[in-house]
Amino acid sequence: MNARCFEKMVIAAVALHSLMLGAAMLFWPAWTLDVVGWEHDASLFFPAQSGVFLLILGGAYMAGVWHRPFAWLLIASKATAVVFLVAEYVLAQRLPLLLLAALFDGLMGAAVALAIAWSIRSQSSR
Repeated sequence: MNARCFEKMVIAAVALHSLMLGAAMLFWPAWTLDVVGWEHDASLFFPAQSGVFLLILGGAYMAGVWHRPFAWLLIASKATAVVFLVAEYVLAQRLPLLLLAALFDGLMGAAVALAIAWSIRSQSSR
């Protein structure tokens, strides 16, 4: 497998994660929140809205498979998510789930960044 193919596969996997989480939050917000242990009230508007947001981001991430600038959006959004989740853990919620989510978002962003770096390096060494 060449580096560009690997890059595309990693980006697609992260995009699919966001698309699936977005669909779950949009169509089954109460169930999704219950599965991850997040308390919620009767109003599920904002969790469902976050599902729409994740679907939009997932679509933009998927565009990164063909257009690398969209992959930089993926990396930037994952880095922002890590900062937000850690800050939320420290300043407000103290839910271990937040640190776990920060870890996974960081790993996804790092995986994409490393795949892109490998792809760029392998193209420039030709």
